[in-house]
Amino acid sequence: MATPDILNREDGLFLSSPLLEPRNGESVKSRGMSIEKKIEFLESLAGTVSNRRSRRWINDRLLMELVPRLNAEEIRGLFAPPPWGDDVPLSPFCMTNVREWDTFRNIDMDKQANIIGSSISPCAKNKGPVDADKMAVLNAWRRIDSRTRQALRRSVVSELIECYEERIRAFVRETEDGDGLILQVQDPFRRLLLHGVCEFYNLVSVTVTESENGEAIKVTKITKKKGRSIELPNITLSHFLKMSKQGMWLGQGAKNRICSGPTIIADDVTLFASAVFCCIIKFQSSMAKKPVKYSVVDAFTESAFKGNPAAVCLLEEDKDDQWLQAVASEFNLSQSCYLTRVTDSTPTSAPRFGLRWFTPSNEVELCGHATLAAAYTLFESGLINSNFIEFATLSGILTAKKVPDVKTANGANNIQNGEAQNSYFIELNLPAAPSYEFNSSEVSLISEALDGASMIDIRKTHVTDDLLVVLPSAKAVVDLQPKFDAIQKCPGSGGVIVTGIAPPESEYDFYSRYFCPKHGIDDDPVCGSAHCALASYWCKKLGKSDVFAYAASRRGGAVSVHLDEQNQRVLLRGKAVTVMEGTVLV
Repeated sequence: MATPDILNREDGLFLSSPLLEPRNGESVKSRGMSIEKKIEFLESLAGTVSNRRSRRWINDRLLMELVPRLNAEEIRGLFAPPPWGDDVPLSPFCMTNVREWDTFRNIDMDKQANIIGSSISPCAKNKGPVDADKMAVLNAWRRIDSRTRQALRRSVVSELIECYEERIRAFVRETEDGDGLILQVQDPFRRLLLHGVCEFYNLVSVTVTESENGEAIKVTKITKKKGRSIELPNITLSHFLKMSKQGMWLGQGAKNRICSGPTIIADDVTLFASAVFCCIIKFQSSMAKKPVKYSVVDAFTESAFKGNPAAVCLLEEDKDDQWLQAVASEFNLSQSCYLTRVTDSTPTSAPRFGLRWFTPSNEVELCGHATLAAAYTLFESGLINSNFIEFATLSGILTAKKVPDVKTANGANNIQNGEAQNSYFIELNLPAAPSYEFNSSEVSLISEALDGASMIDIRKTHVTDDLLVVLPSAKAVVDLQPKFDAIQKCPGSGGVIVTGIAPPESEYDFYSRYFCPKHGIDDDPVCGSAHCALASYWCKKLGKSDVFAYAASRRGGAVSVHLDEQNQRVLLRGKAVTVMEGTVLV
């Protein structure tokens, strides 16, 4: 609420106002002092009354003593449409003096019928010219439609934009990529402005509802876009909007202006709010017009409906994490991945894409079969003219390349059983995941989770925090009936890999399965990242660097594995089949 402190800070402006010209022989100074005494009296009353309705009535009277120092013509000029709104002289209490008007706008005049009634009563009309101006204020306020009243109440001073901008620029300069900025902004219109400032600085901003002391509060979480460096623009948003107000052209080759002087009210509040709102609406509209293409690819197989399916989405621009997770949950596959082209690579280098993986419940740092599916989608789509791709991921730079299938005659596609056989493998270069012996009192939990199966060896991986359990045979792996609820109680944050040596007559070296209910995956059909740990174990056990593995899930899948022990890298080879294509419309 406006108080006498405001008047004290702006006494020069207040006393010099032409609206406070002497009336009936009264001097400017004495009239100002009279008003101030009224304000002090009403302030003292507001602090003593306990009844809420009475306190509201006194507060409203206090505001009307402070604000309506406008005469009836000026009130009509502020609120009425042209021609009455033209050439209205400015005063200390017009809309350009924001602090007083912000307080006035917060009065819910629709709910103060008793005040309006008292102002228009016969006795009120006989109280003199000051009361007549008060009545003009009320009548003008009632003439405004409800939407306009709400817009006026929600108008925000330009300093708020500058405040947001100052916090965000400091966040961009001083924090690391993994850090975030959290702000609590409860007013929805102010949150809209905050999201607009974040979009201007190419940041991800998401507002969620959290509970604090039993009350629901809105929390806006601001983060930097992963895999992208942010450079602060030379021009600030505040300066950008001021240029817009002055009618300057925005950007090279721009054909339109966001706003121009003659078409908007000369009010910084309205200007800043409308310009940022315009930017946000344009951004949301452009996003809505770009459906996201996706494909569902079966990885580590040559036949449809086998291997491990993954959804691959091609993004033209970054999406926030909430959207990525929601879409992954909608696909409800073991993994969904998202590709974004990285444009800062040199023309002579390999094409590079950003790649992120999501299970139905959370993001993961590495996924082999979804990486193979992403590479296959890019190779088959014609988006790249290369046999080699780089992926920027949470696990560093990963690569994928085409490797000819020497078994395919003449390098052409071969047709077997009505299905096309690809003439190439895709080779992934992934980090090795060595394991160490696991000695713990929690072994009993693992045995219970595996339904009491006989266990030859139990190990734990360094990188993925998975348990690696060696069973007596491949048959034991195939017949295993795990207890998924019990697996969630097993030590480690990852899943459980079970493996056993293949029978002598088999073309494979070992069998395996992967259970990870902690990440929403009960029985992963073919887990590429699990083979990074299996490679380190079996290559050492069998004394060779190349092994052939079979994923013994219901769908099944085959993986060729090579261990580069010196560089601690694992090369996985497999094929893939596209079984579905479409678009995400939201």
